[in-house]
This record gives sequence, structure tokens and C-alpha cells, in this order.
Amino acid sequence: MEKVTFDKVVGFILAACFALVIGISMWALLVGDYMNTAMNEQAQQSLRIVGFAGALAALTTWWVQQFAAKRGFVVRFMFALFIFVVAFSSFGGLLRVIYSHVSYPSQQDWSLQGLYWASQSDLVSFVIFMLVPPRPAYAVLLAAAAIYIAVFGPREAREVET
Repeated sequence: MEKVTFDKVVGFILAACFALVIGISMWALLVGDYMNTAMNEQAQQSLRIVGFAGALAALTTWWVQQFAAKRGFVVRFMFALFIFVVAFSSFGGLLRVIYSHVSYPSQQDWSLQGLYWASQSDLVSFVIFMLVPPRPAYAVLLAAAAIYIAVFGPREAREVET
């Protein structure tokens, strides 16, 4: 019983540290890209959001990785990469929606349809912001995050059928 509790505590600490490192790394990459340029308000808003979205995506990917825990390394890597990219984009879009609704509540359409279209618009604009211009450092960081989760994330021994 003690081993299970110890493993869970170590796993939680690894997941929290991983999320912190990924969040700071994603934020730092964008700050480095925009350091010598004048930024508009949308870019500043996205810079604030990227670190939080990266950290939340890292925690989500670590948690969801238990569904692929019995698979081989390649499957765990591909699963982690897919989940991380989808979660990062989703959290980025969600945080932009929340930020715009908190910052400018009187300018928002609060109906369900208005919230839907605002979330779609913010998701697309966040993804475009991250993809244009192409940032190879982000591709490497995403791959590194997936490798880290595949190697150090939740794993279970395969059961051998006899």
C-alpha cells in the first residue's frame, strides 16, 4: 500500500514540475520571438495565455496518458503528442474567450449561440497565432513534451496471456 501512495506522490510532483516547465518554456519561446517588435493588444493577450494553456495542456496530457499506459513507447508518444496539441489549442482558445468576456463584458453576446461563435473564433485565432509564422522551436517543444510523457508518464506492465 505504501508503494502505491509513494508512486502517486512522485507522479504528482513530476506532473506538476512538468507542467511548470512546459508553461514557462512555451511563454519564453513567444517572448523571445516578440522581444524586439511592437506588439498589438491581441499579441500581448496571447502571450499571457500561452504559458497557462501550456501548463494546463501538460497536466491534462499527463492525466489522460493513463489510457495508453499499457501500450508501447511509440503509441504512448503519438497519443501524448495528439492529446497535448489538442489540449493546448483548446485551452488557449478557452482562455482567450474567458479573457475577452471578463475584460469586455458589455461587448459580448451572452447567448449560447454568441458564446459558441466567440469560442470558435478565439480557438481559430489562437491556433493561427501559434502557427503563423511557423515556429520550429514549438514543434520541437511539443515533441519533447510527448517524449517526456511517454518515458516518465503513467505506465503499467502488460499482462501476458498464457
